[in-house]
Amino acid sequence: MIKIALLLFLFLVYVYASVQQEGLRNYNPITVVDASNNKTVYGVNVIKNDPENIVTLLTTPGNPLYDEKYTNMVVSDILLDMQYFNNASYLMFQITG
Repeated sequence: MIKIALLLFLFLVYVYASVQQEGLRNYNPITVVDASNNKTVYGVNVIKNDPENIVTLLTTPGNPLYDEKYTNMVVSDILLDMQYFNNASYLMFQITG
């Protein structure tokens, strides 16, 4: 009985450790402000209250990125997906660079 409990405990520790490694590490885009105070965003812009935020671009009619299907989606879902995209892009650049 103790062997089974110990194996179960070790399995749960392994699962916990592997989940911790897969979290969002660097989901915010890289922002660079140059000498003329121009802000450049590298990655998908998920910055709150920014007029160039991806949710604003996807849900504003007349914008080239506008698509009606995004107006019915939950904003937090769109942002989380874009944060994972930023994270995956960041990790790929770290591996190849």
